[in-house]
Amino acid sequence: MNFIIGLINSVNGVLWGAPMILLMLAAGGYFSVRTGFFQLRRAGHWLRRTILSKNSRSASDGSVSPFQAMSAALAATLGTGNIAGVAAALAAGGAGAVFWMWLSAVLGMMTGYAENVLGAYYRRKNPDGGWCGGAMYYIRDGLAEKRFTKRLAKPLAAVFAGACVLSSFGMGNLAQMNCAAQALNSGFGIPHAVTGVVLAAAAAFLFFGGKKPRGNSQPTGGGLRQRIARVTELLVPLMSALYIAGALFILAANFTRIPEMLAVIFRGAFAPEAAAGGVSGYMIKQAVSMGFRRGVFSNEAGLGTSVAAHAGSDVVEPCVHGMWSIFEVFFDTIIMCSMTAFVLLASPCNAVSRQEAFMNVTLQPQYFRLTEQEGLISSGAELLTVGAGEPQQLRAVTGEVFTVRISGGEATCSNVMKLTGTQALDENGRPLFHDEAENVPVIGGVILEEVTGSELVSLAFSTVFGGAAGKLLSAAVVLFAFSTVIGWSGFGSEAAAYLFGSRSGVPFRVLFTLCIAAGAVVDLSAAWGAADLFNGLMAAVNLPVVLCLSGTVLRLTRNYSARNFRSERVRPELSADPQTQQEQEHRLNKSR
Repeated sequence: MNFIIGLINSVNGVLWGAPMILLMLAAGGYFSVRTGFFQLRRAGHWLRRTILSKNSRSASDGSVSPFQAMSAALAATLGTGNIAGVAAALAAGGAGAVFWMWLSAVLGMMTGYAENVLGAYYRRKNPDGGWCGGAMYYIRDGLAEKRFTKRLAKPLAAVFAGACVLSSFGMGNLAQMNCAAQALNSGFGIPHAVTGVVLAAAAAFLFFGGKKPRGNSQPTGGGLRQRIARVTELLVPLMSALYIAGALFILAANFTRIPEMLAVIFRGAFAPEAAAGGVSGYMIKQAVSMGFRRGVFSNEAGLGTSVAAHAGSDVVEPCVHGMWSIFEVFFDTIIMCSMTAFVLLASPCNAVSRQEAFMNVTLQPQYFRLTEQEGLISSGAELLTVGAGEPQQLRAVTGEVFTVRISGGEATCSNVMKLTGTQALDENGRPLFHDEAENVPVIGGVILEEVTGSELVSLAFSTVFGGAAGKLLSAAVVLFAFSTVIGWSGFGSEAAAYLFGSRSGVPFRVLFTLCIAAGAVVDLSAAWGAADLFNGLMAAVNLPVVLCLSGTVLRLTRNYSARNFRSERVRPELSADPQTQQEQEHRLNKSR
């Protein structure tokens, strides 16, 4: 397992290194510049055409409403990446990672826009009138239109679809369920196996229950698509509102720390004050890398996944499909991820001082925050023998307190650390006590760990909600994780149908349901690394294709702008398929 984890991390180091970051910057920056920063300059317009539109919840037979499509897409992106992922980014990259998450979102808005414009333009109608679509369709059909990429079209589409299927089982299922099971176990004491069985049963009811809608038999199952849409339409707004309300309540209680928090974010993004001399460059690199990696993990801009969710949407204009993606990235990263980051950076986390923690070691974990003055601490510690019943004291073995690598990654001044004592055992393996009457255990060693993920967020929430914080956050993690599983079931099913045909729907859903149960009980140490791996593979295929088809995106955007911003009388471009173009044009004219 250690070898596998090391191999995955090595591949991710290359896959998510400078080339991928530059490619992401290039794609988002290119579409931003060529459209005149549409995501900023036309913010009012895309808000009116999406979330504020009176027609956002309307749909014809055999399709889903735009709001339902957005909810399905957000269900897949609003996952543990918004909680545990943000905490992991702060732990590895420091507060400066937040700034790079924001930048990834601003640029990612236009990457997502381009993907969904292409997805709507190249989607196709089935003989029965239902839609099928996804990034693999514009990869195949879009590249096939160009002479120099024609031979690559089908292989690249197959590679993307395969990575999407694997990612749906990894990042979209196993990793999410593992977090959900841990959250319920720590918050409510529910065994992992019970969590797996219950959530698998709930997913099975969604995947296989209910009647199939008339007039809709898409290869991936129109019934599944519409059931996912109906569930996520209720679940996503509810869980988002509750989480935002809780985060705002915590920020209000710590409002005096907000200016300092913002200063730390911008200082850490460009000129972090490293705890040890010589690591500033490393910290900047970590802030950029983790900011972009976790930003993409959360909003999935550049991966092409949300295209499948919007394929069944009852929206005629390809550019409006793209605008819904702009809103999704904005909401997921700028709002939801920022809520977690702000709570972590503005909360004192109820942490004692480092000296107090080391002077009073017990079997109960103690939390302390490293400050810029304290820097890093030594991973080796030695127990000082003292009298029975007195606090156990520790001192560093080496005294080199600024350069030691802590297990789990390079600790930075943004870390909260956890110090837990371990009880000494006699030669027969029985626990030792100083005084049997007083039941005072003998501390035989200590465990020093970085605190990250949902545990760190729970610690921050406890500053306001006290002992209930763990339960509240556990419930939030489960909702977020299960919604991601639901959303990714649709993405993976669509990709599997592309690869293996319409008969793959039932086997895929059976295997996907079994993985839900397995993910709750199996040790998934490499799950997050594998998630980054498959995400990186999808981005490595999708981003170059989107850039290659940028001419189509810009042409459709100019066509839309001419009709809607300059009132020019030009024929709308709505589909690459002539018959679909005619049908969509008729619908557009009828709606005016």
